[in-house]
Amino acid sequence: GPKASIILFAVRHARLARVAADSERRMLEQRLLRRIRPRHRIDARSSSSPKAAVLVLALRHWRLARAAAAAGIPSVDERKLELWRKLGGGDLEPVLASGAVALLDAQWIISHAEAGGVLSHRQALPKEAFLSLADLVEAPSSSLGLPVAALSYPWLTKDHPDPRGANLARVARALKALLTSRCIPRLGVFWDFGSLHQHPDPANGVMRTEEQNALFKQGLGCLGTLYSHQHTRVLRLTSFPDGHKAEDQAEGTNVAKYFDRGWCYTEQSWAGLTKAGHLSLDLGKMRDGKEYSFDGLRLDCTQTGGRRPPLLPSAFAAELETKSFTNGKDDKPLVKRLYEAAFEEQFGKATELYYANLGWGDAEAAQLAEVLASGAAPRLETLYLNRNKIGDEGCKALAAALKEGAAPSLKELQVDNK
Repeated sequence: GPKASIILFAVRHARLARVAADSERRMLEQRLLRRIRPRHRIDARSSSSPKAAVLVLALRHWRLARAAAAAGIPSVDERKLELWRKLGGGDLEPVLASGAVALLDAQWIISHAEAGGVLSHRQALPKEAFLSLADLVEAPSSSLGLPVAALSYPWLTKDHPDPRGANLARVARALKALLTSRCIPRLGVFWDFGSLHQHPDPANGVMRTEEQNALFKQGLGCLGTLYSHQHTRVLRLTSFPDGHKAEDQAEGTNVAKYFDRGWCYTEQSWAGLTKAGHLSLDLGKMRDGKEYSFDGLRLDCTQTGGRRPPLLPSAFAAELETKSFTNGKDDKPLVKRLYEAAFEEQFGKATELYYANLGWGDAEAAQLAEVLASGAAPRLETLYLNRNKIGDEGCKALAAALKEGAAPSLKELQVDNK
């Protein structure tokens, strides 16, 4: 009855008091009382389980607040924090909280591009160019994904990725379309030059500090998660901007096209693991002169396929040998390790894979069957392959893999040839 409710709440209150200073206890008490809505207090008086009606609510709020504080997130709306973590935002918190990675504000990118600006390296950017971890948590997350996007593109010169701001303008155009969706009012963008610590002026000997070097390495180590995460976006600039001539670049510049570059190939492969098709956009397919809406951008940038099925780590490593790196001696073994780790992480926890409307045929279905047959997705329950061009041979390959025990948790498979 009411007496039990009061006693249980008092006991919990006393326990909290033993581990908190008096001022903190009083502040926490007020927060807890505000969180317990009147209807819940009424339920507690009439319920045979007042602990569930009162203490569970208090404990839930306390745990969320403590977890947020531990991650370096100031006080935020607990419902938004829950949704952020339900979509896997917690995977990104360590590098965002440490400062190893700083995400650019999409709105700032748009404004900077419209002013005719050129992107500076991270250390030279103003504070307002970035979104904090708290900003990202507070931004609405939805079925459309986390408010996080990662840019994949080829650097245009050895010392600066976009010296004329041409790619900045193209990216801003796409971001402007994405932000027309009421589900994406804010978006944090990973752009390596502005998001990782750079050597400010290597030609004159101005390099990263030791602390910045350590953060840079930490940031590199999380790239697989940023690009492969099932609920982040990847924006791929697969073509050079108008007027760029690779043959005019200085000696030592990687002049290979997007699909022939090692890092671009890796980022595209990460994005092709478990992400839904609409979360990986090929910006090279944007049409000149067209003002895009959110849906229009998604349609043009996912049309006619262009996205390959996921690759086993061994197949990825073999193909990587044909790609071009500026610093292949160090980067090639690094991306092999990062790809394998991302492959195991994303497929290991995937319960739903949405590969619909990607233009896949029998060859792509067979490649996917090979991945499933490896046992990579033990928790997979739903697989969407509808609105592709998969025929009899592709279905046979999938059926053979499933018959042998691939995806043992699978409950639903949707496939058609439309």
